Amino acid sequence: MRKPIIGITSAWENDPNLQNYFRNCVSIDYSKSVIEAGGIPIILPTLDNLEVIKEQIKILDGIIFSGGADINPTLYGEDFKNGIGVVSLERDRGEFLILEEFIKTGKPILGICRGHQLLNVFMGGTLFQDLKYSNREVLKHRQDFYPDMPVHKVKIVDKDNILAELYGDEISTNSFHHQAVNNLGKNLTPIAISSDGIIEAFQMKEHKFFYGIQWHPEMMTARGNTEMLKIFKKFIEKATAI
Repeated sequence: MRKPIIGITSAWENDPNLQNYFRNCVSIDYSKSVIEAGGIPIILPTLDNLEVIKEQIKILDGIIFSGGADINPTLYGEDFKNGIGVVSLERDRGEFLILEEFIKTGKPILGICRGHQLLNVFMGGTLFQDLKYSNREVLKHRQDFYPDMPVHKVKIVDKDNILAELYGDEISTNSFHHQAVNNLGKNLTPIAISSDGIIEAFQMKEHKFFYGIQWHPEMMTARGNTEMLKIFKKFIEKATAI
């Protein structure tokens, strides 16, 4: 049986040592997790060429929207607020084009951290530009320790999804973000929430596999966490069934 090919989006970054020199990069943990789960990873460059994007999509069986820079708040109708981090106009534009085309295929889509937030904004949702705007006492969501260290629990609040199937009522996760979902996008259902009320995961129930996850399961999987590997195995299973 042919192993499914999984696209992984990458960051658009300026080399600080050279003027007008840009590069695409992404953590190796995403590729390691896809390989461990039985897939073939392909890193996707940041492009705004729709013709090329459509050709790329033809060879993919699933896609992961990876973590990275903050999403431009003008995309969800807000001005920049204090606390917003670095944004990437090129990446926002390119990933919106990819998502707009890929969602038409019905193939599995997984958004992680920034990717989780990107899916929400694409579907018409909004973000807290910084957790201080959530008007609540929040947990420490941006840890400073080991990448695979669980730092808070996430309650699974909906039972018709892969997280409930894999983990039951609760799971302990790592956490590396300062933004979060505010208003949820159209046709998205919250399925996991931290104790401070932050939406940690959602799904589109009408889609075969459309999930956003706020934590970083790839960091944990790449360092031997077999529980988090289950997410990627389920993703690859759905991609294989296309």
